[in-house]
Amino acid sequence: MKKKGLILIVVAALCVLSLGYDAYSSMAQEGERFKDISGHWSEQAIQAAVKSGYVDGYADGSFKPDTSITRAEFIKMAAVAAGELVTKVDGDGWYKPYVERLKEKGVIPDIFPEGYAEPLQRYEMAMLSVKSTNKALKGTMREATSFGLIHGVSTTDLDTYGTSTRAQAITMIERILSVKRGDKLPVDKYAASKAEIDETGSNVGTMLGLKPREIGTTWTYAEGVTVRLNKLIVADPADVDDPYMKMVKMSTWSNETSRTDNKVIFANFTVVSTEGAASIQDLHPYQVLTQLDTTNHLLLLDHQLTRWISFEKPQIHEGFVAYTLPNRIANDRLVFDILGKHTTLAEK
Repeated sequence: MKKKGLILIVVAALCVLSLGYDAYSSMAQEGERFKDISGHWSEQAIQAAVKSGYVDGYADGSFKPDTSITRAEFIKMAAVAAGELVTKVDGDGWYKPYVERLKEKGVIPDIFPEGYAEPLQRYEMAMLSVKSTNKALKGTMREATSFGLIHGVSTTDLDTYGTSTRAQAITMIERILSVKRGDKLPVDKYAASKAEIDETGSNVGTMLGLKPREIGTTWTYAEGVTVRLNKLIVADPADVDDPYMKMVKMSTWSNETSRTDNKVIFANFTVVSTEGAASIQDLHPYQVLTQLDTTNHLLLLDHQLTRWISFEKPQIHEGFVAYTLPNRIANDRLVFDILGKHTTLAEK
């Protein structure tokens, strides 16, 4: 009996060891199962996604992180990650139950493109991502960047109509899940600024917490001559990576002007003369936009409005006028004279 009992103990011990080895082996395979993600920027996100069960790799042991993802694939990932239950369908229409489910949930809006086998574009990914977190929102690129769901591909480029990769899609799904958990995501301020400019013509919301006014307004300088405000952009001279500071010719920056205590305000105008009128007085940028506080400086720029505009013939001029403005003023409101008229361009 003692011998038989000893044998049972040994067998049990071997079983425990075997289970432990299998568990270790399974975890090792989980981390090393894909041959093409080691060192990839999204490696950890891919591993988390596979563990969560909303995505998998290919039969050849690859994941193909840089392959473009289709609209259908992303929609399925978003639905599965959200725990949506659907009746699976085999064949070419495998994605349809997921599409119908997310339409029912208000995640896929009516304006979403119907070509589900086509590559997903970044603005579409932004739309689905925003509405996955709050279906009451519009799903704009501005909303996506302000929540930290979308980051830029550079300080000046959102690649709005670019396609999205499998790796980027997983990163997006993980961000969606984080927002749903109540986490606050880091925001790419350059992306948020660019998205706001693209949508409204100004980044005063991102940079100063203000609301723009008068974007798109046209003023009359003289008969047949108009001035239109196209954009209002704020730059931070204390930020060495601020993309808009690259427009400033720093030789015109006063040594007495602190970079940390000031912002630079860029206003983009179009001046149009519809007929020749040599009798009309030439127009200078400081007449188009004037900051009456004499402590502020008119800066010279690349792509600035022509320094002297004459009106002998019909013509169109477009360019920027820029001034420095103390933070204590800029953080409250932006008020300038446009063609001599006191005008509020942004306020709380």
